[in-house]
Amino acid sequence: MEYKIPTVLEIKERLAKEGPLFNVVSLFAGGGGSSCGYRMAGAKVLAINEFIPEARNTYHANWPDTTIFPCDVRDLDANDILRAINMAPGELDVLDGSPPCCGFSSSGKRSKGWGQNRRYSDSAQVGVETLFFEYIRILRELKPKCFIAENVAGLAQGVSRGYLNEFLRAFSASDYICKAKILNAQYLGVPQCRHRLIFVGVRKDLWRSEFENKTHPKPFSYLIPLKDAFRGIINTSEELAQVDISKYVIYQRLIKLKKGKSDSERFNLVKADDNRPSPCITASNGRLGCACACHWDNRAFTLKELKRITSVPDDYILTGTYSQQVERLGRMVPPLMMKAVAANLYTNILKELK
Repeated sequence: MEYKIPTVLEIKERLAKEGPLFNVVSLFAGGGGSSCGYRMAGAKVLAINEFIPEARNTYHANWPDTTIFPCDVRDLDANDILRAINMAPGELDVLDGSPPCCGFSSSGKRSKGWGQNRRYSDSAQVGVETLFFEYIRILRELKPKCFIAENVAGLAQGVSRGYLNEFLRAFSASDYICKAKILNAQYLGVPQCRHRLIFVGVRKDLWRSEFENKTHPKPFSYLIPLKDAFRGIINTSEELAQVDISKYVIYQRLIKLKKGKSDSERFNLVKADDNRPSPCITASNGRLGCACACHWDNRAFTLKELKRITSVPDDYILTGTYSQQVERLGRMVPPLMMKAVAANLYTNILKELK
C-alpha cells in the first residue's frame, strides 16, 4: 500500500473545487492536526479555539482564513462562536475537541497532579483535567448535530475511569448518544502506534437505531512501515546535526538497544524499527536527550521524518524552535487518523441527516 499524504495546497484546491461536505468548529485545536484531518475528509473548519500562542501561530500559518478564538476556553462564550460562524444553535454539523490530557496520560503522574497548577506546553494552568467539562459546556450551548472528542487511552484506565464515567453521564445529560472507543492510529493509515480514546456523539433527536456500531471506523487491513513512510526523504547535514544526541546520557542506553526494543528502565526510550510503524511520538520528542522514540541510526527524528510519522503534510508550516515544532507534532491527532474518524462519521451518519 503506497503511503501518500496530500499537501496543504492539494487539500485547499480540492475543497475550493468540490466544496465542503460538512462543517466543523474545533476547541483545543493546537497546531491543526485534527483540523487538517477534517479538511482531508472534505470538511470546512469554520472556527477554532486555541490557548497556546505558538500553536496558534502554526495554525494561522497554514489556515489563515479560519477564525481563531485565542482565549482560555473557560472564557469562551458560545454566542461569540455562533456569531462568528453565522449560525443558530443546532445548525453546526460537528463540534470537535481535544482537551489537554496530561492528567490522564498513562506515562505521566495521573491523579497526583489533579487540581494543581500544571505545566502545559508554553503555559501553566490549574485543573487541566477539568477542561473537558468546558468542552461539554460549549457543546450544550452550540447543540451541534454531532461531536467528536479525543483524549489519551489512559482516561479509560485506573482511577481516571471515574472522570470518564462523569464525561459519559454529562454527554447523556446534554441530550447526546455518545460512544467511546480506543483506536490505534497504526490501523487507520498512520505509520505510528498511537492509542487515542475517541468519543463520537449524535444528538438524541437525530439518533437512529441503524447508527449503532457505525460511529467509529473499522481498522484498515494494512500497516505502513517506516521504510515506506520515509521514502523520498533526503535529510541535509544541518538537519542531521540538529538531531545528534551523542552528547546526551541517554545515547549510551540507545546504542545498546536492538531495533523495535525499549529500555528496561527508561521504558519511554524506544529504538524504532524501519520494518514497523513508529512507536508513539509525544511532545517530549522535541527535548533532545529525553527518553522517547528514536531513529534506528541512534539519533532523534528529523522534522521531515516526524511529519511523515504523524501523517502531517510535507508542506505544513511549523513555527517556533525545533522543540516547539516537534511539540506541535507530538500533541496533534494524526491527520490521517482524524480523516478516517471524520469520513466515517460523514458517510454513516451526517450524510444520512442531510
